[in-house]
Amino acid sequence: MTASTIDRPTTIGRSAPTDRLAQLPTLGTLADLCSLQRDHDTLFLRISPDPDTDRLRGQRDGESGFLLPGLPAWSLRPEEWWPAGPRLWAARQLVRHGYLLSGGKGNRMWLLTGEVVGRSADGEPLVAGWTPVAYVASGVLAAAESQYTAWRYRSVC
Repeated sequence: MTASTIDRPTTIGRSAPTDRLAQLPTLGTLADLCSLQRDHDTLFLRISPDPDTDRLRGQRDGESGFLLPGLPAWSLRPEEWWPAGPRLWAARQLVRHGYLLSGGKGNRMWLLTGEVVGRSADGEPLVAGWTPVAYVASGVLAAAESQYTAWRYRSVC
């Protein structure tokens, strides 16, 4: 385990805070996200205020109140059955979960690596031992929406 992923005793499955969080890059294009996707075996999308907030607050199941063993996040690795490639899978994930940016909660998209240790009640992978990798600029969602919508309606024209 590296210094950036050592768990604090009070934060089971979560990394200790580092100064690196303030220096996380912000990906400005879908191509940037896809490049990062190729560089990491496991890469997940998370939508929340920021990694520090998740680290301090932890994550609880909304109905039971039980502490979850990891952060709910969505894999950016395409499933085996997905025929359209990693770029459209990433676009799909951003589009399908982009609604979490609304509602005035100050949420933003960010990417992390880590180990899947279970599933939430809603079926999302729970990622423990996580390390933040990058933020995703809001304009990337618009590009993802454009590309994913064009792909979805490709046989209509």
